[in-house]
Amino acid sequence: MSTLALFERHRKLGQEHEERAHMWLEDARAGLQKEGALAGGMAAATFEEAGELSRSVAKIMRLAMAQQRLALHEYKEARRLRPRDVDTKQRLSQCLAVLKRLHGAVTGPRARPLRRFVAHYNLSIRYWDLGKAKEALEEAEKACTELRKANLPCGCAEHNLVLMAQVQAEHAAEQRRLQEAIARSPESLGANYDLGVLFFDKRMLLRAEAQLKWTQECAKAISARHLVEQSYDRRPADPELAIKRATRMANMLGELGDDLEFIGGLRELWCVEEEAGKADELQATGIRDGARPRLLPCLRRRFSAES
Repeated sequence: MSTLALFERHRKLGQEHEERAHMWLEDARAGLQKEGALAGGMAAATFEEAGELSRSVAKIMRLAMAQQRLALHEYKEARRLRPRDVDTKQRLSQCLAVLKRLHGAVTGPRARPLRRFVAHYNLSIRYWDLGKAKEALEEAEKACTELRKANLPCGCAEHNLVLMAQVQAEHAAEQRRLQEAIARSPESLGANYDLGVLFFDKRMLLRAEAQLKWTQECAKAISARHLVEQSYDRRPADPELAIKRATRMANMLGELGDDLEFIGGLRELWCVEEEAGKADELQATGIRDGARPRLLPCLRRRFSAES
């Protein structure tokens, strides 16, 4: 068979495969229109706008892709035989473009690797819970940078960054005053307790819990010291004052216990990764069901009115 005859044969086969692909695409478009009508909405004008395809439509699309690949093969053979033929080059280029569009419609958008974003995002909240505001702000900024690189909206990462900066600026002076007071008197129950409350107001849960536990230990130590003093002096100078002091100390220890229990409950809500999609037996355990990390809840949830 001559070169010209082979060239014409490959072109003809390519056109036949394209026609079959076009027929399958018409069937797929009809399927999309039917699904749109059944759903009560408007059918997608193009396959790219259709979103996730149904199983039947996706199967028809794959059949169209198979025909389009065969057409591409025939046009490549034709171009090999007649490299300077302009019409063959155009058909080959158009066939390749259609095949790429079909592949994109069937496979959907390509997943973007965002593990670095997840790491920075979660680390920013972990640092915030530990009371390390500077490190938390740095990690939140890095999380926003990773999203901008991927041309994605910053969303909760930016919410966290703005909220951290705002809360830190709002409580900076009071935190500095309390820390100076504690430096002068490390066992001051009032200053230690107020600092723990301030950390809670900033929603630094682990830091607040640690500060309140330290206040609890200080209160227990002072209470024990008072009991030892009373054991040596069976007749206190002012019995009524001693009773008031003991009652006040018992009330404070009770309040501290309630506060710590409350913070422990909040940690289960705000300091664990999202449970959506996790196996039922691992829900509320803090254990992942795979190697992929999940996002921690946004800080806005901690400051919402319902919280």
